[in-house]
Amino acid sequence: METPGDQATAAEAEVVDLDFEKFLSVALAETPPDIADQLRAGLRKRYDKPPVEALELCLGRNVPLARARQLLFHPGEDDMRVYPDLIAMPPAGAPDSHPQRVVQVCSLASLYLVHSKSWETVRPFVEAGGLKQLALVLAHPNPYLASQAMSALMHITDEDLLFPWHDPPATPDGRGPRSGPYALVWRRMYELSSSSPFLAHLLAHYRPGAEPVFPGASGMALRLFAFYVSWMRRHFTQDGKLSLSSGILELLQHWAGDKVVSEDERQLANQLYQDFSRFPSAKATKPSESDAGASGTRPLQPQQQHHLGGLDGGDDEEPEHHVAAEASHINSGPSADNEAEQLKERGNEAYKRGDFSAAIHLYSSALDVLVPTERLLTEGPRRATYHANRAAAYMARAGAQLREGDADTAGHLEGVDHGSEGLGARHLEAAVLDCDMALQLDPTSGTAPKTCLRKARALQRLARAEEAAVAARTGLDKCAGGSEVQRELRALVKELEERVGSAPAETQAGRDGGKEAVLGEEQQGNAATYIVHYCV
Repeated sequence: METPGDQATAAEAEVVDLDFEKFLSVALAETPPDIADQLRAGLRKRYDKPPVEALELCLGRNVPLARARQLLFHPGEDDMRVYPDLIAMPPAGAPDSHPQRVVQVCSLASLYLVHSKSWETVRPFVEAGGLKQLALVLAHPNPYLASQAMSALMHITDEDLLFPWHDPPATPDGRGPRSGPYALVWRRMYELSSSSPFLAHLLAHYRPGAEPVFPGASGMALRLFAFYVSWMRRHFTQDGKLSLSSGILELLQHWAGDKVVSEDERQLANQLYQDFSRFPSAKATKPSESDAGASGTRPLQPQQQHHLGGLDGGDDEEPEHHVAAEASHINSGPSADNEAEQLKERGNEAYKRGDFSAAIHLYSSALDVLVPTERLLTEGPRRATYHANRAAAYMARAGAQLREGDADTAGHLEGVDHGSEGLGARHLEAAVLDCDMALQLDPTSGTAPKTCLRKARALQRLARAEEAAVAARTGLDKCAGGSEVQRELRALVKELEERVGSAPAETQAGRDGGKEAVLGEEQQGNAATYIVHYCV
């Protein structure tokens, strides 16, 4: 005889099944019939056995089976705010079995297939910083995951499907998008211009003379680039003059004449080149000293500067001109010349006196300062230092007593309650992420071994000894002979190897993994059906 408890369980399962069926209907709606059954079987397999343990390790809390299914297949608003962490890049050199890799594969597939196609669903993801994470995944060594990130961005920027980015709806009180209800969405999209490798990773998908990363990659990348510069030009210039760097203009010119790409692609590249080559390039508009104020930090004649205004002012404070460059930063004129370094020094002072929260805030502020034209090609090592210093501050604060109700206003832990469970581990994860960013920006300088040491120690404290050993050995490879850092790295490698044995060689970073491939479809212009995700 069926008990009331059994009936409740059955009813619960039926609700979950209905949610999953709704997910399937969206995921399979545009899938070619010849692969629809394969995709359905793969998604069913993932529903039956979601990566519960990996989710628990990544989120630092208990994740019941029903909760794991909800996160992947029918997330709520709060769940979507967690998605930037779920699709985040795993540490460099992490094995295929690393929890972050497993979670990234599952979450990115769900985001691409379904969640990025609904504005109501994806808006909190955007507000929580998801665009930056997608920008990083564009350069994923696994081309299937890179294609999913590209497709998700195509969905999010589809003005017919989701949101009218160029002409957002007016608010009853007359506020514009930068100060109205879409202010945070606007800020997150804008941040792609200054504090992420979005443009660089996007344009890297044009590979003349080489095979594309995935079929149709260059066409999708060009359309996203066209959307973004058009959006920036519409909302962040006063007179519609957006100046691209000479490098980007040359790339567009070459793209327009490339007979290998499609005719539509050549036409779009040519249209962009003709449009933006009318304005002086970034290198041609370097401001002179006479344009700056006495302090050298404010232009006296902003109308003569290539400048991108901030988002903090009201709609009546329109910026003038701005410059997009190969390094994917936007020039802010001489006003940013010394500001970042001053913020870094203040962060160093805060760190020395033990005020790690202030240090984290100041290093984050230094990273948010827009980059002047004259420093575009040399900015990597400087920004690497800010990331490395913030990593040290996160590690120092990981063991501190923090007050419940407080939260950072910037950085990787922005908005996270200092009294939340597992905060210490999240600090160490943030430190690892900053170390990875520092090494990406400046992999060869004399400070790189110290950054590797810092990363290895953070991983060691997270009980991820194999990854820590990989990081420490990477640091040794970068060391000059006889340095103190080299001695510390050798001692750490010995300690780690004694504990876990020799760490495995670097893996394919998720290229294969021996996992079953499940095909989906993405039709963007002439792009072939290619989007693939891995089933658990």
